[in-house]
Formats: sequence, structure tokens, C-alpha cells
Amino acid sequence: MRLAATPDSFLLWNQHDGLLGVERCDVAHDVDEGKCVSGAVERTSDGGRTYHVVLRTKQPIGRLQTVGAHGALASTQGHDGWLTLDRGRTWRHVSSAPDVDWLTSRFGVSFEGYAAHNRAELALRVTRDGGRTWRRQSDPCKSAVAFAAFADLVSTKRWWVACVGQGGAGNEDKAIFRTRDGGATWQAGAATLLMSGGARERGGIQEYGYPEQLAFAPDGFGLLTESRGALYVTRDGGLRFHVVPVARPELDFGGGASAFRGGIAYVLLTGAAPRLIETRDFGRAWHVVRRWRRG
Repeated sequence: MRLAATPDSFLLWNQHDGLLGVERCDVAHDVDEGKCVSGAVERTSDGGRTYHVVLRTKQPIGRLQTVGAHGALASTQGHDGWLTLDRGRTWRHVSSAPDVDWLTSRFGVSFEGYAAHNRAELALRVTRDGGRTWRRQSDPCKSAVAFAAFADLVSTKRWWVACVGQGGAGNEDKAIFRTRDGGATWQAGAATLLMSGGARERGGIQEYGYPEQLAFAPDGFGLLTESRGALYVTRDGGLRFHVVPVARPELDFGGGASAFRGGIAYVLLTGAAPRLIETRDFGRAWHVVRRWRRG
């Protein structure tokens, strides 16, 4: 069996150092036939142009997320977890927690869904001790749509949250919120709530597409990646988003994004033609950093 590596997830701690999660598949079969037999994490130190393997896993890597300025959590498609705190040089096996968005190894937020009076609700909880204890916070999704949510934490006080509804036929309600005081108060951003009978689209976000990830820089420049949908960029902290035409709906899928001050960002697009793209002018122009052959 000859195996080929296909990228599925990506992150950068800075403009140079980051990780790539891959699935290793039998090249004699189509990837969709389920012949992907293992995975790996690869490290880059030149902004995604070249890589070397730092971790091999028995299952494909399904998600990568930063854990502070030097750490990362790698989750396999079987929900196995691996943690590094030295930018991929060493790893230890952990209980994977894909429903926690981490700022550091101690500070993170989690959204837990529950039903209240036949309506979906979310409990937003914050940990400051690595998950040993949790404190309930006010949930911004309650005022919009609360089937699920995920966050991007820029600091302990400054977060962005994407609230989403239940998807169907490629469409999904979505609403963006931000806080500057650790969740004590929230500011509503772009949203589309047509499926739940709410307000019409505002801020440039369309109903089509399933949100995957938020990635923000401290100056308010940010990205929203989607599965089946578009790639969005915002330059005003999430009040308004613009579609980036380099991602093709139904062909390109968000596999990871990182945003930095000064309008610099990287996005991994997976699908039929996997590629890592970069912008250095707040998302107005993009170029390809690296391409991969699939299968």
C-alpha cells in the first residue's frame, strides 16, 4: 500500500511557525472510499511553504487548535487527543476536548447545548485552571440563534463568538458577537437569521454555508471560514464581512485560518484542490503559498 498525505487542518502561532494536520490515504483508492488509514502532524517554520513530520497517529487528524503562543491540541477523527506546549517538538496523549476553545493551556471557553421548554439553548462556561473548574457566563447566542457556537479568543477579555442554527440543504442561521470585557457584555455583529424567522441578512453574511472557524487579530481584522459556503473577511471587528472570491462553494472547504495584525492572514482550503493561501492587505488580494495533490 502506497500512502499519500492530504491536508485537513492548519494553524499558525505567528507568520512563520505552525502545524499541518494530514490524513494518509491509499493512493490506489479514492479518498472518499474510506481508505485513509492513518494521520500525521507536520511542522512548518517558513509560513507554510515546507513541512516535516513531528507526530504520527493511527487515525487522520481532524482538527488543530492553538493553545497559547507555543501550544496546540491535535484531535484525530476518532476524537483521540495530543498536546504540545513547545510548538510541536514534543507531544503527550490527552483526553481530547474538541468542544473547548482555548486561549492558553489554562484559559478556555466551552458551549454546552441543552433543551429548555422545547427550545435549544447554550450554556457558556469559562475555565481559568485548565478545565478543572468552570464558571457560567452570559450567553450572547440566546438573543439570536443557539443550536451551537464556537469562539476565537484573542485575550482573556477580548473574544469573538459565532452562534449558529441547525443546518439544512447547505443553509444555516449564523450570528457574530464580540466582547471586550470577558463576556460581561456583548456587541452584536453581522448575522443572517432567515431560517428561524428573525431579522433579514445584515453585515454581508449569507444564509448559505456552514461556519467552521473564526480567526481574529487584536486590531479587529478577521476571517470566517465555512464548509460548503464562502470565505469571509472583516476589517471592522465583525460588524461587516465581505466574501473572498478565491474560495469556491461546494468545492473548497475551510481547513484552518490564522489572522495577524496589519491585515496578514493564512487560510487552508481543502477539497478537490487543497491549497494554502495568504493575504497581506486585509483580504483584498490573495496568493497561493502551497498546493497539494489529492490522492
